[in-house]
Parts: sequence; C-alpha cells; structure tokens
Amino acid sequence: MRHFVRKYRFVPGICDVRAGHTSCWLFMGTMSSPSFRIRHGARSLARARSVLRKRRAFRLRSVTVAAFALASWCASAEAKTTVAGDLDYAAPIDSHANHGWGFGFRLGQQLHLPLITVTPELGFTYHGFTGDASAHVYRGIAGLRLGVGEIFRIGPFAHLGVGRVSVSETPDYSHTAFTYDAGLFLDLTVIPFLDVGIHGAYNRIVSGGPGPTFQFATVGAHAALVF
Repeated sequence: MRHFVRKYRFVPGICDVRAGHTSCWLFMGTMSSPSFRIRHGARSLARARSVLRKRRAFRLRSVTVAAFALASWCASAEAKTTVAGDLDYAAPIDSHANHGWGFGFRLGQQLHLPLITVTPELGFTYHGFTGDASAHVYRGIAGLRLGVGEIFRIGPFAHLGVGRVSVSETPDYSHTAFTYDAGLFLDLTVIPFLDVGIHGAYNRIVSGGPGPTFQFATVGAHAALVF
C-alpha cells in the first residue's frame, strides 16, 4: 500500500472507472514525463489522421459509385412524344350544379427511365354540368405526371393553369381565374405505342371578382399514343 501511494497521487478531475469503483490517481513516473506526453500526443494525432483518411476514402468511393449508377441509369433514358385524350365523369363539390361530363386533350414529352416515367405536358379540358345552375368549365393547363412501373404503371399528376367558369343562369358567377388539379392514374402499357388507363382527380378554379370558387371531382378513362 505504501508503494502504491508513493507511485500515485490524487488529482481532482482525472478519474477512471474500473470494476465498479472509481479511482482518481495519476501515475507520477513515466506517464507524467514530457517524453511520454509527446509520444502519446503523436500517436493520438496519427490515429486521428488515419481515421480521417479512411472516412474521406469511404466518402469518395460512395460518391463515385452513386455517380456511376446515376450515369448508367440516365444513359438508358429515352424521350418520346405523347398525345392523350381523356373522358370524364364530373361531380361538383359544394355547388348547386348537378353532375356532368367532360373531355380533355394532352400533349407531352415522356422521359422513360427504368421503372419510372416523367411526363411534362400541356392540356385543355372541358366539363359541362347540368341543373338549374348549369356551368361550363374550360381550362388550359400545364403540368407533370410521374409514373412508376412497366406493365402496370401508377402515379400522381398535377397541373396549373387558367380556367373559365361560365354559368348561364347567373352570369355574375362567370369568371376567369387561376386553376389547378391533382390526381392519380393507373395505366396498362403492354400494347405497343398505346397506353390505356383510368384516373381520378380533384379540380378547382379559384374565385374571381363576384364569381365564387368552383371545385369538382372527376373520374374517367384515358388513352395515350406514345411514339
């Protein structure tokens, strides 16, 4: 015990937890010598530099692999023109108008990657509603649809544009304003140059002047020539 006390002295704040008890002693011999501190510092610095080099090398390899995979994936992409037509059943939301029917035309450029398609497109839609407050809705739109899959392709779409609501019984409600839509589609793509499918969407023309917001839901079928 005396030998132990001679070789170690207590230093507050320097502690080591071992085997369930705390000992706060510092070796006064070799560990406290300047040469030991220099060697220990050099080894710590070398280990830190080695860890940094390994991390940098790992990041570089990861970025290289990701870039190569992305380049290979994009190299297989092909762009095709799409000409599509829609037939819709339309149901107004919070409106005195009754249900109606409509159609639409779309022209786009489909970027086809493995398992994914991205199609920016322009379009025009018309929907007519029956009832005492019969309304006719005309919309010019631009947007994007994203498809996932090959034989069966599913995905979202959304458009922005300008819309016109024409109400025959109450002309004051007729107005032109900003419009948008969003929905989902499901396509079958096994027929060469032709995709067929179904879709559903929420459509809205915002209020303009005295004209209130007009919103409606659509479900329907569509076909697209892809060439």
